[in-house]
Amino acid sequence: MNRTSHILILVIIWLFCSSRTCTEDRNLSAIDEVNALAAAKDSIRQTFEVDQPDEDLLRAYEKTARQKLSDFADFLKIVSDTSLNIKFREQAAEMVKRLFENGDADIRNWAKVYSETEISTLKELLSKSLSNGSAFWIQPEQIDVSEPLSATNDSTYRGKLSFYQKCIPFDFRKPTPQILQMKSINIHVIKKIKSFGDESLNVWEVYLGNFN
Repeated sequence: MNRTSHILILVIIWLFCSSRTCTEDRNLSAIDEVNALAAAKDSIRQTFEVDQPDEDLLRAYEKTARQKLSDFADFLKIVSDTSLNIKFREQAAEMVKRLFENGDADIRNWAKVYSETEISTLKELLSKSLSNGSAFWIQPEQIDVSEPLSATNDSTYRGKLSFYQKCIPFDFRKPTPQILQMKSINIHVIKKIKSFGDESLNVWEVYLGNFN
């Protein structure tokens, strides 16, 4: 099973768990739910709730950012594929949004390969991909950390990834995929307050930023 198939399965699970059946009675007792929530909070606290991340944790966040860039390309492939069900494509677009710090991320340097040169933000890219699809999808290759994460204040770390774009046509009868020039993208690790039941935890989260 290839990576795209795994991503499609993830989207299907997301859709299934967004339906009413997943929010209805799961045959769990109240005590089971309380214990499950407590265990989840303890796990999150041990893993993410640190005052300031050490070097090992920063390297782990950089690895997470590299994975999120690959995930972005995989989800965007689904969004752009007009042969797929629109519900899958719309849910994949929602998953893309969660990878970025905000929907106004500057996407121009990623989108230069598209004929629609007016695409400048993530929101615009997703909207046009859902509406019109694309003849090809973009795969990032040789993803590397070009600027290691460093603190900009007590709640934010910033760094940069470099990569090469490969354009792959959906129709494999088209010309051979082309390796384009090297690109880069900002990455951010931000401390945020997350609510878990009646308790709030400070956790560090990894986001993609502007392409440059």
